[in-house]
Amino acid sequence: MSALWRFSKAECLNDPALNYVLDRAIAEHVAEGSVPATVRFWQPGRCLAVGRFESRLPHFQEAVQHIKSQGIEIVQRVSGGKAVWQDIGYLNFSVIAPKQSLKIGIPETYRKFSEGLQLGLGSLGVKTEFKHVQGAFCDGPYDLAVNGKKLVGTAQVQKRGFIIVHGTILVDGNLDEMIARISEFYEYAGQLTRLRKETMTTVVTELGWPLTTEDLVKALREGYQQSLGELTEEELLPSEWERALELKKEVVL
Repeated sequence: MSALWRFSKAECLNDPALNYVLDRAIAEHVAEGSVPATVRFWQPGRCLAVGRFESRLPHFQEAVQHIKSQGIEIVQRVSGGKAVWQDIGYLNFSVIAPKQSLKIGIPETYRKFSEGLQLGLGSLGVKTEFKHVQGAFCDGPYDLAVNGKKLVGTAQVQKRGFIIVHGTILVDGNLDEMIARISEFYEYAGQLTRLRKETMTTVVTELGWPLTTEDLVKALREGYQQSLGELTEEELLPSEWERALELKKEVVL
């Protein structure tokens, strides 16, 4: 491998499904050793991303068709967890490593691969902690919160050969729209959910001043370089993009 850790900003805003499956394509290449372990920051594009187990909901297909009827793409991600709304004002992160290199449990993996986020956000003056914030989107015990309010949603998947820890950072997104879209999906899927705006916050709200995505990515990259080591920016291989195009059909609902 050309570097211990690779840094990537590869994204495709106009194709949310391809954006999501890039994680899986990268992970397969990491597992076979053809590319280094990778830290990726990417803007997701407008879509609703649901966890891989949400298809068990009683009226899942009806909910999917309702969302699609509004011209909104719905994507099934490789990790578990609940639905996450994606649009302008959100930044996703992915940390992808070979499984054999990390012989620790799921909680420790979350902590190790989220440390860079905490360091980067902390350098901006935003101090986070792991906290399960009930009433927030896709709530779970390894999300990052500020003063009890959710700021970053995280998810993890471990497959043969690779580990992915990825998630969504609320930069300055529209929380009202997110709540409405997610609530509507679950209403049609037959599972009532109650999201509360006061349980969530954004980076811009916490800072009190505007922040560009470029500046946020710069701070987060520096945070990961403190926690993981040097990150060398490299283009994805053509074979990674080709594999993502093959996988795309599996996640578009």
